[in-house]
Amino acid sequence: MKTELSVSDADLSDSADSLERFLNVSSSVVYKGYFQPSRGDFHIRCLSTNFVAVTGCKIDQAQLCSSWMEFVHPDDRDRVILSFQRLYQRTELRCDYRFRVAKNQYRWFSDTRRVVERDLDGGVHVEGSLIDVTERRFIQDRLHEREQLLRQLVETETDCVAVVSADVRIDEINPAGVALLEHLDAGAVIGAHLARFIAPEDRARVTVLTRRVFSGEPVQISLKILTRGGEVRRVEIRMAPLFTPQGRIQSAVLVARDVSQRDQVENQAHYLAHYDMLTGLPNRVLYRDRLLQSMAQAKRAETLLAVMFLDIDHFKDINDTLGHSVGDCLLKELSARISSCTRESDTVARFGGDEFGVIQTNLHRVEDAIELAERIVEVINQPLPIEGHQIHPGVSIGVTIYPFEDHEADELLKNADMAMYKAKREGRNRYQFYVAELNHLVQRRAAIERDLRLALQRNEFSLHYQPQLDLRSGQIVGVEALLRWNQQERGAVSPAEFIPVAESTGMIMEIGRWVLREACRQARAWQDEGLTPVRVAINLSAVQFRDKNLISSINQNLEETGLDPRYIEVELTESLIMKDVEATIATLSHLRDLGIQISIDDFGTGYSSLSYLTRFPVQKIKLDQSFVRDSNKKDGAAICRTIIALGQSLDMRVMAEGVEYEEQMRFLRQYGCDEVQGYYFSRPLPGTAIRRLLSEAGEELRQRVLQAAE
Repeated sequence: MKTELSVSDADLSDSADSLERFLNVSSSVVYKGYFQPSRGDFHIRCLSTNFVAVTGCKIDQAQLCSSWMEFVHPDDRDRVILSFQRLYQRTELRCDYRFRVAKNQYRWFSDTRRVVERDLDGGVHVEGSLIDVTERRFIQDRLHEREQLLRQLVETETDCVAVVSADVRIDEINPAGVALLEHLDAGAVIGAHLARFIAPEDRARVTVLTRRVFSGEPVQISLKILTRGGEVRRVEIRMAPLFTPQGRIQSAVLVARDVSQRDQVENQAHYLAHYDMLTGLPNRVLYRDRLLQSMAQAKRAETLLAVMFLDIDHFKDINDTLGHSVGDCLLKELSARISSCTRESDTVARFGGDEFGVIQTNLHRVEDAIELAERIVEVINQPLPIEGHQIHPGVSIGVTIYPFEDHEADELLKNADMAMYKAKREGRNRYQFYVAELNHLVQRRAAIERDLRLALQRNEFSLHYQPQLDLRSGQIVGVEALLRWNQQERGAVSPAEFIPVAESTGMIMEIGRWVLREACRQARAWQDEGLTPVRVAINLSAVQFRDKNLISSINQNLEETGLDPRYIEVELTESLIMKDVEATIATLSHLRDLGIQISIDDFGTGYSSLSYLTRFPVQKIKLDQSFVRDSNKKDGAAICRTIIALGQSLDMRVMAEGVEYEEQMRFLRQYGCDEVQGYYFSRPLPGTAIRRLLSEAGEELRQRVLQAAE
């Protein structure tokens, strides 16, 4: 028995030593103690020996054990006592508090205790453990401070700040965001889908961008939002993903800045810089900018452009005698009268005082500029009652034409100004062309007329062909024959110069017969080479179309070349077919009976009646390039869509000419246009080059069309 007892004592001794060693390396201090509620005092009866090592306490342990509560921080003492008192309802409890370990030095303890026994007098025997959590509390306090600082920054931020969940709903939003959306409190916004506050036209873009954000990519975008009151505001939005500690994206932060007022200021500044405040017309700065654009367009399209300088006659006398109020009213009324004489594609500007400018674009003959100048003089001359005064205004106009002298923009304005002063010297209330230019025009026109009579004999004419493509298949389905003149002395002469001369002199008949014969010959030659047959479109002038021998001439060329009539298409302008409608219908019917395709060129620029249009045996209408060029603008796009829809409703094919950019082709394809032609696909080319397109390179054009459809 003694041996067994000694072994047990040894085991107990080893266990005690092991426990002692364990406590010495442990971060927890264990204790036993007694709490007396009547005195609010706590006495430690047993404290593990690692207390000093864990806490760094320099106070005598005997003193600690007898008066523990005295070392608790005064601000925490009531809370510690309350935690002991709660042990009457619970068997275990944790309390964090500050404990003095040296003079004026406190550390945070996390005290976890449980009840071992309760006395009849209310005393509680407990045992527990202490963990020094000073470092953890320091980190928590810093995090709390930073969180409060960040929240205050967000709450006081003038931009909208919101947190968006993975399902694109608003989880949090600051007061500035609530105010931006014109709601009264965040509760009306939190939980709502982000798309609810986005303008309909921008929702698809936001969907794409939020996908990018939740794939880890920060984005920035400018878009329109809708407020509670239905107001549309433009905002700049930045979104970035928010990552969890595990690296997953579960939400995103959104910052939105209202730039509506800034846009208004910028727009107002732009308006003030480019428009006249009195009349609302463009000013000299914007006029010059548009002149540069119009000159580039005229050069590319091989058309003419008129620059006019206008000065109101005797305006100073009106201003001095009747007052500035009457003068201002007169200027506003006259600006409206001038604008009423021009087309939407033209520009009317006020330079200042009583000076105005006009840019007349897309001219094919100088006579168009003369007609406009005469119309302006006539309209300005109409009497005008203002504030009880009957005013009889007049205007002097100087005109110069581009590109006859290939002047710079400033020189064109200078020459027009000089011509205007010449009009004043010659009696006012009239127009005058720039003299040097007018002389040059007369001389050049005479030279063109002389050389035209020799051009056919010298074999100086040629045809270039511009491909026409089907928007659905991408195939080349036709070409338009375009006349070119390479005069042996002057080189290439613009069709805008020689066609009007040919028409006015009657030489267009002989030239037109040559064009018809050459186009039929070339179309048949391509077919004989085994190339895919395509139709050739030929433009007919008004003189040709009214020729009584037109049908027989076409028949003769078809028989001589052996070309199937279905591969010939005649193009007629909208204004041409509206002259003598019944005769037009008869001629078109003969052409249709031959099997020839008929199309209306430059559709939308004339004055055709829809009732007559349904009577014409027309298979195709060609959307004018001016509308295609403006398809990126609201009005231009609306016109394009309307003409395409009209053609579809009349069972006519619709072709768009002048396509220069991929965006234009995409737009036309989207709204059902059938065919296209323009520089985006090819410039007009000689017959030999078209042969290559029909045999080899046509596949490249086809792929360009099909890829744009994807």
